[in-house]
Amino acid sequence: MPYSAETFVGLIPEIIAAIFLLLVLMVGVFAERAAGLVSGITALGTVLIFASSAWLLASGFHGSFFGGGYVVDGFALYFKLVVAGSAFFASLAATRWAQGTGDATEYLTLILSVVLGALLLVSMRDLFGVFLALELATIPSYAMVAFDRSRRESAEGGMKYIITGAVASSVLLYGIVLIYGASSSANLSGVAKAFSSGHASPVALLGLILLLSGFAFKVSAAPFHFWTPDAYQGAPTSAAAFLSVAPKAATFAILLRILVEGMPGEARVWTAIAAVLAIVTMFTGNLFALRQSNVRRMLAYSSVAHSGYVLTAFAALQGGAKAEAVQAVMIYSAAYAAMNLGAFLVIDLVGEDTKSFNGLIRTRPMVAASMFLFMAALVGIPPLSGFWGKLWIIIAGTGSGSILTYVTVGVLVVNTVLSVPYYFGIVRNMIFEEPVAGTGETKGEGPLKFSVYALAIITVLFFIIIIPLAAVAGSSGLL
Repeated sequence: MPYSAETFVGLIPEIIAAIFLLLVLMVGVFAERAAGLVSGITALGTVLIFASSAWLLASGFHGSFFGGGYVVDGFALYFKLVVAGSAFFASLAATRWAQGTGDATEYLTLILSVVLGALLLVSMRDLFGVFLALELATIPSYAMVAFDRSRRESAEGGMKYIITGAVASSVLLYGIVLIYGASSSANLSGVAKAFSSGHASPVALLGLILLLSGFAFKVSAAPFHFWTPDAYQGAPTSAAAFLSVAPKAATFAILLRILVEGMPGEARVWTAIAAVLAIVTMFTGNLFALRQSNVRRMLAYSSVAHSGYVLTAFAALQGGAKAEAVQAVMIYSAAYAAMNLGAFLVIDLVGEDTKSFNGLIRTRPMVAASMFLFMAALVGIPPLSGFWGKLWIIIAGTGSGSILTYVTVGVLVVNTVLSVPYYFGIVRNMIFEEPVAGTGETKGEGPLKFSVYALAIITVLFFIIIIPLAAVAGSSGLL
């Protein structure tokens, strides 16, 4: 029998995502003004995706399907949890904005489409399947960025995003085709044979470089980051928050799988490329963030810098620190999802100009306290979530035995210090500046405030779950 019951069990999260995507569409057809209802259905769908992924992970489920092109293991399920959790908070936060525009159904359908693409992406072991899943997660994000028709920046950001995205997708696909031509296989087990000797053909190496270039665009790594500030500034805040964490985490996950499972023989090549990309990305993100007066744009450049931090863990995937490097990517993805998603959602409550945060501690103390926690976590102040993510990266880097990785870790430390002025500049404004008019509470903030406060609690209590997270990461099955 081609498809067993085990196949459908392994696909439960994806099946739930597809069902709720269609359900939201159908409810929107018959209840056009029921923004609260479709938001609730979307949130319920993400909870069920999270619960099913957690159940599969807790039960130790593992399976390889469709000729080995699709795998359900601890590694994939972990990132499905990150994607589903991020989508839950994003869908709650989108309620107020979607109600105001009257386009809740379409907007939330796009979020679920990205979720479905990301869920499929992290389980792919076939390069052409990777491309299709990545595009399923990316194409709806173009529409999400350009969705706010009331703002010129939204159309501009969406246009830049889709044009550069099309170029990047073409480069990625060409790299995949070259790798397929060199290895005569798109499955990672077959690709690994072409890269196993450490002396891959020039065609295969060119394919590897093009593949890395395409993925560098998807994760906002410099110098392929130029779409990010405009896209995040133009997108609805909940969209920018979601796109900055969930699809990016899934993209890092599949890149990690491709390199570790499909190209281990050329680790010296791609770890060196990752190190250079990490250094350039960290400096680019932080130096440009220092110059921003728009908090949303500042967080966009901050997102670029954090991509550089994750790439530092990729540079450590050699020597005796491979397991720690994989753990670092997984832990940092979860930590970054909580703190960055929360920081973006505070902007939805307060405003995106730095002056909007003036005196916030006196007008909205709980929101100000949450923003302080997010800023401190993004810097890496212990014991908040960002500290544990960076700590694991440093542990992996120092254990790699590579001088280039040591340099990259040193650059990470320097850039952590470099990021302090712009993160704590927001904190200074909240405490020492006089409040400005129009920063009080508005109607319909309940779900948004719940998301902010819940993410703040996760950011603070991350140290409690770091041990089970590390255990899950260590037994993910990737190595």
